[in-house]
Formats: sequence, structure tokens, C-alpha cells
Amino acid sequence: MLTTTKNIAQCLCLTLLMSMVVLDPANAQYEHYVDSLGADVFYEHPEGSTRYLNDGDSEYVELDLDRPMHFYSEKYDKLFINTNGILTFNIEFPEYINQPFPLEYPSIAPFYANVDTTLAYNITSISVFESSEAEQLQKASDLIRYAFPYKPDFEADKLIVATWKNVGYFSAKSDKLNTFQVALIANESETFVQFIYAHNGINWLQGETGALGLPDIRAQAGFVAEDGRHYYIEGSGTDSARFVLTENSNIGVPGVWVFHVGALAEGANVQVPADQEHLNIVPHAPTCAESGHKTCNYNADCIDKSDGFCCICHEGFYGNGKACLKNDYPMRVTGTLAGEINGLPIDERAKLQSYVVTADSRSYTAINPLSAELGAQLRLALPIFSSIGWLFAKSLNGAANGYQLTGGHSVHVSKVRFDTGETLIVNQTFEGLNYWDQLSVRIELFGDVPHISGNAKLHMPDYVDEYKYVKPNELHSMHTHTIEIPEENRIINLQLDQSIYFDSCLLDQDQTPVGKSMLQKAMKIVLDYFERDQALRTSVLTKVGVNAESNACTDGSASCGENTVCVPYEDTYRCDCRHGYGPQLQEDGLEVCVDIDECLLHTHVCDENALCTNNEGGFTCVCFDGFEGNGYRCLKNYSNVQEEESYTSDYILSSSSYQDECQRCSHDADCVESRCQCRSGFEGDGYTCNHICGHDQVLENGRCVPILLDEHQVEAHCNFFGDCTCPEGYELVEETQMCRYISQYGTDSKSEELIPCDVDANCHVNATCEWYENEMRHACTCNTGFQGDGYHCEPIDTTCVYNPDICDAHAYCDYNQSRCTCESGYEGDGYRCQLAPDCRENSTCGPNAFCDGGICQCLAGYERDGSDKCVQAGRCGPVFCGANAICKWDSVQGVQYCDCYEGYEGDALEGCRSVPPPCNVRNNCGVYATCEPTDDPARYECQCNAGFHGDGYVCVEDRNCLNTPQMCDMNAKCLSTNNGLVCMCNQGFYGNGSICLERQQHESGFLLVSQGVVIVRVPLNGKNVKPISVASMAIGLDKDCVEGRIYWGDISTKKIISAKYDGTDSKTFLADDIESPEGIAIDTISRRIYWTDSVKDTIEVASLEDPTLRAVLINKNLVNPRGIAVDPYREKIYWTDWNRESPKIEMADLDGTGRELLMGSDVVLLPNSLVISESSGELCYADAGTKKVECIDAYSKQKRTISNDLTYPFGLTFTHNNFYWTDWTTKKLESADAFGNRQKGIQTPFFGSHKMYGMTAIEDSCPQLSSPCQISNGGCVDGRICLVNRKAPSGKSCKCTSLSKTCNTPQYGVPF
Repeated sequence: MLTTTKNIAQCLCLTLLMSMVVLDPANAQYEHYVDSLGADVFYEHPEGSTRYLNDGDSEYVELDLDRPMHFYSEKYDKLFINTNGILTFNIEFPEYINQPFPLEYPSIAPFYANVDTTLAYNITSISVFESSEAEQLQKASDLIRYAFPYKPDFEADKLIVATWKNVGYFSAKSDKLNTFQVALIANESETFVQFIYAHNGINWLQGETGALGLPDIRAQAGFVAEDGRHYYIEGSGTDSARFVLTENSNIGVPGVWVFHVGALAEGANVQVPADQEHLNIVPHAPTCAESGHKTCNYNADCIDKSDGFCCICHEGFYGNGKACLKNDYPMRVTGTLAGEINGLPIDERAKLQSYVVTADSRSYTAINPLSAELGAQLRLALPIFSSIGWLFAKSLNGAANGYQLTGGHSVHVSKVRFDTGETLIVNQTFEGLNYWDQLSVRIELFGDVPHISGNAKLHMPDYVDEYKYVKPNELHSMHTHTIEIPEENRIINLQLDQSIYFDSCLLDQDQTPVGKSMLQKAMKIVLDYFERDQALRTSVLTKVGVNAESNACTDGSASCGENTVCVPYEDTYRCDCRHGYGPQLQEDGLEVCVDIDECLLHTHVCDENALCTNNEGGFTCVCFDGFEGNGYRCLKNYSNVQEEESYTSDYILSSSSYQDECQRCSHDADCVESRCQCRSGFEGDGYTCNHICGHDQVLENGRCVPILLDEHQVEAHCNFFGDCTCPEGYELVEETQMCRYISQYGTDSKSEELIPCDVDANCHVNATCEWYENEMRHACTCNTGFQGDGYHCEPIDTTCVYNPDICDAHAYCDYNQSRCTCESGYEGDGYRCQLAPDCRENSTCGPNAFCDGGICQCLAGYERDGSDKCVQAGRCGPVFCGANAICKWDSVQGVQYCDCYEGYEGDALEGCRSVPPPCNVRNNCGVYATCEPTDDPARYECQCNAGFHGDGYVCVEDRNCLNTPQMCDMNAKCLSTNNGLVCMCNQGFYGNGSICLERQQHESGFLLVSQGVVIVRVPLNGKNVKPISVASMAIGLDKDCVEGRIYWGDISTKKIISAKYDGTDSKTFLADDIESPEGIAIDTISRRIYWTDSVKDTIEVASLEDPTLRAVLINKNLVNPRGIAVDPYREKIYWTDWNRESPKIEMADLDGTGRELLMGSDVVLLPNSLVISESSGELCYADAGTKKVECIDAYSKQKRTISNDLTYPFGLTFTHNNFYWTDWTTKKLESADAFGNRQKGIQTPFFGSHKMYGMTAIEDSCPQLSSPCQISNGGCVDGRICLVNRKAPSGKSCKCTSLSKTCNTPQYGVPF
């Protein structure tokens, strides 16, 4: 009876579904009637009922369901069709999130990938329709009854179909297109889903690499429930997904998939059809034609062999064919660790991250977090870094590195034996590339290693290791290593035994590698542990296929261009130009070697009687007619044949080696009897010749003399009567009335008989003592601009009018007198000037002083004041007392101080004035002043009226913006405030009122949240969450609403970084002397940034306009400072210190003064983030110890609870009358209104770590107040930073920084 029912159902399906599909010959192997389903015929939409998504990469269409639809264990009444191949319930999800399943939203994903239809053609569309046609509903019902025979009564009454037709990929690419469809088949109680992938309809799997750097995950297909349950088609998310989806099936029809998705019991997952007729079994296909495209990588060729096939990577890629990586493309390795060393368990949080620069095979590996003890010992676990080095070693001479052999799938078993008896086992399982094309590895360690200190520096010399094939798929290596600890004078010896297992594939013509071996060289090894970061960091450079004597030029790794020669250089090489070629920079920035024209540059060595002809890489020399020789030396062709033959025999044809030798001579050398000899005036070996004398000098009679003197004539000095004289060393030529240089000048016996100048400083004042190699002694040489024998030097007859360089550095040329004149404060002849004395006689020193040895001294009883005048001794400690003041001694404090004489008053330092009679006795007040009593009721004084200022005797009207409107910027108005009349910038502008700048408008209405390695944008409705920027480990952050930028502290890179609200224009703000900036707060009014540093234990500040202006405000009594907030309205900063023994929240003025405790350990336990409620002025804080969010009025100390019974609140912000906080336990953005009423939490997707840290709210408002520090650093100079302090007379303080020259206060970079 069961068989009969089955046959009837099969006939029904065949009849009803034939009209819906077309047979595909490629599917003939599945000869069954359900072949009529086919993957090339989709559900057709009825006329006029279809909705289309807009073109783009993040669009969606919303469907309001007339009846809730079951999905997993829930029911939903809204369905969203999103651009990126995914349907979501109750919330849109248009942005592509680069993360693996499960996603955060209930979703159906036929092809979740980075779809982009921005440049859509007429053939491209994304559409959705809801069908109620009886024929289509019947076809869908029959399909479900066939696929799920235990649902014989299912009748569909709802059919929703979404189709992606010829869609491209991000970013706006359309060279490859995909087509697929999803159908939701439902009735009141159940929901089924059908995926249809067109034959040859999947041609791309991922978008181009996005701005965050990680490659897109390949397309994923499956389902996600609201509670985290998920199901995905096996093979999706991998490189083979295009074949898995289009050629496989769960109902026996390639490209067609059916699933039961609701209603499901709690804990149950998606159900698939029963393979009742074994149609889903993919037959074994051992040939390339049948299965090669499914097995081999997209960048590999399939080659058949007798027992199957092998995959070979294309040119430009490397790997085992199943996995192929692009040459020289950087690689990342990520992994987990487990086990124990020396009895210490490895922290389960410890992760391995390695970055490999494959172009030169350098790998940089880090493991953290690790305790100091464990991290120090783990440096001896050599296989961890050596295995990564082996995988990506530089391949030389045809040798294969580890990845070429394994494709990233291997088991690496190592045993490390130490000479002190310890043994360590290291097992590493490499699992291939993960979703983001990072190589994954699982590492297990067990055993012991010798104890080493965490501070000890390890040195491991370069080594060459041998890997030998034991089997075609197994390598073995055993090598002895030494590790040195220089500071302990200690050497650790160890033996490393390694076995590597992997799958290999040999072609029929390949020889077995068993017994063969290859050498790998490891260099530049670094083994460090950084306790501050809790991180082990190693690096190594590796090459495989070397020999024991290999270098970069011989092992094949060098790649030099045309006309170059390879020169080994350290552990690498450099490319030098060949002889006859020189470097030249091309327009594209590349340096090439081009031919040098020696003939044009006169760098050839041809004889002066020869013709030089340039050729590629050299030149040729040919003697002129009438001369004979080899071109490098040419002699006149005399008629005497015997003499000619003698010359020829001696100089030209003596041997072929003579010509070769002579070609090597320097161009400043001659070739004499087959030997190169430097010419006169040069020294060297003949191949390299250097000038004996300096520039502009020649060697004459064994002495270097200026070229100017050599055979040159100078004009004679003639008077009115025609009598002419010559400088010393010249003689007068009567015919021409010129002076001729005497060649014997400077060689007279007198000079040579003088004592050498290094013994007796006997050189002329315009000469220097120098060593002369040819004379083997020191001799005097006249300076530039002078002539003579060094013992007598005269200026060369050249005036400064034509040669101003002859003047001394402290002299100038007097063009009227044509001579050099010393500057003021210097004396001399202008050619040589020295500092002039302060004085020459007493009268030049001023009153009460006398001249003593060129220095002005004060008379007895007098001393110099601040104006450098000698005054009666009046210094009082470190200062001078002013007029009418006397220096007194304070016996209590033990210091001197200035005080006014009796009957005088005022500033004793500036000067005291006589006390006038009180104005109540003598009415002596000025105009615009009144006589008022002082704090002493018995005393009265004159005080200027309101609106005037002065001493009460002379009062001047105040200059304000009311009587002087020009004081205000054109975009400001004059307003009366508690501080008097002030200029205030208009709405939309910011500044101090005198200068107002236009404020840029920025997008608002969202939160920016740190997820550690990613900064995320979260709209207040919780929809369309997306990452905006990558960090290494960002904790605290805050916004600058004026510039529309966000600032965050990165505790891993030790920087403070900023970017625009959308993540663009990211740049480092501060990188010097930053350790662990956990908290960030921005004062947008004064343009300042404040931060806490939990390693330095400081509170610091810097200018947003000039980050070099920075100062340390607090550096004492801090243990674990974290959260920080600034209140620019009330001009206070607040910070938390989560010191477990004494947690607290403190406050201070904006310049760090007035520090006081706000709350101690009796109130707070683990205070994290802070926020100011602008409306109430309260300070609000998240406390993970009390598990509360609370607020306090800093002045009244009144406290109120916003929300309690929390789990682990961390980040906190306030906007739109709502508090938002991050919770490490619920992993949500929790919220409550200003009165403490809890709101629904926001479940955000995680793009980085599964923790959320600091956060800030981006609003459309921005503070409008002015600040004395807002413009031009408040007028502070000397590298000081302006900080607001209303207690100061000017309303500000100019804080010292490291740039200040008049401060002794230690600043950043200086230990306290």
C-alpha cells in the first residue's frame, strides 16, 4: 500500500512541476522525475505585483505580512529583503557585515555576500513578489509533500519569492554576475524555504577587499534564529561554494535546495528532506573533467594521473593546488594555545597572531596575554615560530616551502630536549585558511623548559636546518641549537626533533621524494617578552633550498635588473651598476642603470692625442693620424723606423695583458711599462688616484699653492707719481706694469728652517698648521683669500665688493670704502674679528661701576639690578625690593621678604607709594569715583564707579562691547552676563566672541561604540549597525562636535587616534610618551583633550589645535585611572580610579588645580566610565562593582540611582534624555531614561572582540559658550598651554609644557 501511494505522489509531482522547469542535460545523471524542477527556471512573478530594490550596495524593501510567519520557534509579521542576498525578520539589514554565521538577526540567507548593483544594467535587478495564484501554490505544495513525505497534508497558502538577477559585487563591479532565487512557502502553521541557483549562475563569491583590510568572507548560505541557533549549507563560506550551491542539492536536483524552517520546537534546528531515493549522493569522480573544478583552487590547474588527479597552482601563485596564495601577498596566521609549561597552565585567552611579509619571508609572531613567568619560558618553545617560518620560507632553487607542500593543512609534531634534562612537546595542527583567508592553527604544549628571567635578553644565532622526506607525505628534521643569554653569561643547548605530516599528490612522471632532503636557513631571530603588554614577540627570516655557503646573490633570491651586479649585503643584497653604467631615476620612481658617456664627461683615460668614442658600457680610444699607440698612450710617429719599432716593442705590442692592465688605470694616472702610476700632484696605487692638494690648489716644488698664484699675474699698486709695487712673492714686469708670481716663493730656506708649526705655533694669524705627507712634517698654509708662505700671509688683491666671502663671519663689506668692517661688539681688521671687551675705561661702564680687565664691575656696596645697572645693594633673597621698600627677615618661615616703608603701601617688589589721607577726611577721589568703606570699617578709600576702572583718583571708562561694538566679531552679539558685557558668537558659530568661526554641520543621532579592535556606529533605533574604523585595542573615546571627529585611545599601539564620524581621514593625534590611554574626554569649548594613562598613572591634557602643547596635570596618588569626563560649563574635570584597595572618583579644575575627592570606597567599588548630564549638571558613572548606574551633584553631593541590578556596566553616555551603557555580560547596549525607567536593550553585531568598551553620543547640538583659551592658545607664550581657571585674575592659567624654556616643572616624558 505504501509503494502505491508513493508512486501516485511521484506521478502528481511530475505532472504538476513539468510546466515550471526545463530539463538540463548536465543533470542527466539524476534520472528522476524531479529533474523537471531544474535550476534554470525560476518562479515567475505575476504582472504588476513585483517590487524592486533600488540600485546600490545597501538597499532593502519591507514587506508587511498579513499574517505572522513561523520561523524557528518564533512568529514574525515583517520581512525585509536586503541587497546582500539575505532576508531578515522584523529589522532591515542592508549593510554588509564581514563576519561568519551566526549573524545577530533572524535571517534567511540564500547567498549572503557583498552584492553591489550601483552600476546596474537593464539585465540586473533585485525583486520580490507575493503570489496567491493557485497554480504556483499547488506546485510549491507538491514540492514540499515530495521532499517531506511525512507532511502529506501540507497545503501552501502563501508564496513569497525574492530574485537576484545578474547582480554584481562590491565595489560596483559587474564583470561577473550571479543569479539566484529564494522562495518562502508557508501556511498558517508551517514555513518551508526553497533555494534555487541557476546553472552557471554563480560566478563570484566575495567583494573586493574593503577599507578595513580583511577580505570579504565568501558567500554564506543558511539560516539564523533570534536565539542564536543557526544552520548553513556545508561548503558555503569556502572557495568551493560556487560548485556546492549550483551542482549539489538536498533533493537530488543540482542547484535546488528545500528546508523546513518553522515552526520548530525549542532547541530544534532546520530540517532537510529525507534522501529517500539516494538522489543526493555525489558519485565518486576521480578525473579532472568530473571533479577537478570542485577540488582544485580557482587559481590552479587540474592534471589527470593514473589514479586520480593533482592540482597545480597557476604561475604567480603558490600552494598545493587545493589552496593557492598570490605570490608576495602578506599573510596572517591566527591560532589558539592550550596545555602547560613548567606546571603553569596556559591562559585560555592567549591567542597567536602572526604577520608574514612573504616578499622577503619575514614572519612577526605575537602571543598574548601571557603572565610574566609563562611568557618568559615560552620563548624556548622554538617550534611555534620555526613552523611558521618553514611554511612561508623564501623558495630558492626550486625547493618547496611548507605551504607549497601542504596548502596550510598539516600536523607538526615537535619534541624539544634541553641539555639540562627538560623536555617539551609541541603539537601544532594547521587547519587551512579561515573565512578571512588567515591560516588557522591549534597549538598544544606539554612539558618543562629551563627557567629564564622575563627581563633576560635571548640571542639565537642564524642556523641551517635539514628537512628529509621519510615518506612522500612526511618530513623529518633533527637539529641542535644554542640560545645565549649574554648578561648571565649563560648558554642553553637544546635538540629540536620535528615530524611534519601532510597530504601529497605526485603525478605519474614525478619521482618519489623519499630520501631526499632540503636545507632551510633561519636568520635575524628575535625572542622577546614584553611584560607591559603581556606579550611574547618573535620574528625570523627564512629561506629554503639554500646550501651551507649560500648568500642572497648565489641562492637565487636576488633579482637585479639589466646592467647591474649583485653584491651580498648583510643578510640580503644590493644591486650595483656595472662598470661603465650609472644609476638614473625614471619618471615612475624606479632606478635603472644606464650607459655613462665617459667621452662627454671627460672621465675616460684616452691619450690627449687620441679620439675617444663612447660605446655601451665603455669607450674606445684611437690615436690621431701621425701618432701610434693603443689609444691610452699615443706617441708621435717619427721617420726613424728603428726608433718607432723600439717604441712599438716597448709600449704597444709587448703583450695583450698590457692593454688590459692599462685599461684599468685611473684617468689621473699613466701606464708605464704595464704598470699604472699616478701623475704628478696625485697619490694612490695607479688604479685610484687622489689629489695631494686641496681644492683650488696645485702641487709646486713639493708645496701646495693656490691655483690663483700659479703663473697668474696681478695688478701692481701704483701711486700718483707712477711708482708701482707688488705683493710679497711677486715681481714687477716693467713693460706691462703687472706683477708676476715668483715660482720660488715659499721655498726659501728661511721657511724650511723654521721650527714645525705643530711644535711652535708660528703660523701667521691668517694661516693654519697642516700636515704635508710629501714633506713628512707640519707646515703653515695661508687661509682662503690670503697669499704667502704661511708664515707671512697677505690678502689677495680682491676687494670685498667683488668677493664678500673674504670678510670675517662677524664682519660686513663697507662698499663705500671697499673694505671689510667688523660688526658692532667685535673688533679687528674685518678679515678677522674677535669679541670686543665690555669696556676700555671707567666712563663706559656707567655710574657706580668701573672697568676691570675689559669687564664692568660694580663698586663696593652696589650690585646689578634687572636692567643691568649698578644700584645700591638691595637684593632680598632671590628678588630686588622696589622703591620705598625694605628687605625684612621672617624668622618663622626663615625667608627674606620685601615690605613697604611705614606710611607707604603697594607692591613692595614693584615699588611702594605714600598712603594718602583717607577720603572720608579729605575728599580727594577722582571724577567717576566715590569714597567707600573698606573691610576695615575705620578706613575708607576711593573706588571707581561701575563701568570705570582705575585707582580711585583717576578713573577711565571701561572699554566694552556696548560702547565699542568693534570688539565683537560680525557673527557675534554683545550680551550682559554675570561676568559683565561679553561678546557671544551667534548660533552656528564658535569662538571667543572677538573671533567667531563657522561650525560645520555633521550627521547626528547615533552612538559610536568601541568593540576593542573596531569602532562601531550604532543608530539609536539599533538598526543598520556598521563598523567605521579598525583599532588595535580602543578603550575610551569621545567626540569633538565642532570638527565632527572622534578621538580614541589605543592601548595596544600606544597612541591617541582621531577620525571623522564616518571613519574616514583617520590619523594619529599623539604617539609620543603614550602608554595606556584608557579614558578620553574632549573640551570642545576650549579645544582641549584630556586623558587618563593607567600605566603612567597620570591625568594629562593637550591642545586639539597643536598636540605639541601638552602637560601632565595629575601624577600623584593614582593607581588605576580609567574613566574621565570634562564639564566645560562648570569648568571641572572628573576621573575614576578603580584601585581595588581604594576605588574613588575625584575632581579638579580644568588646569589640574583644586583637586578633591568626590566619592571614595564607601560609595564606589569598580567605577568605570563617566558622563556629564548637561541638563542637570550631574556627574553620572557606571560602577561594575555596585552593578549600578548612578549620578551625583558635585556641589551638593546629592546622589541618585538611575538603574541597579545590572551585570557588568562599562561604557556610559547620555543623549535624548536617555542613558546608554555597554554591558560585558549581556553583550548589549542597555538603556534607561533620565528618570531611571529601563528601555529595551540594543543587540549589536560584534565585529571585533565580544566586549564593548567606551562610547559617546553624536548629537546635533554643540556647546555655544566662549572660553579665554579658545582662540590663539589664550595668548599664552613660551610654549605654555592655556587652561581655564576662573580663580585666576585672567580667568586662565598658562601651564608649563616640555616646550617651555622658563619652567622647571617636569612634563611628559620625564619620570616623576
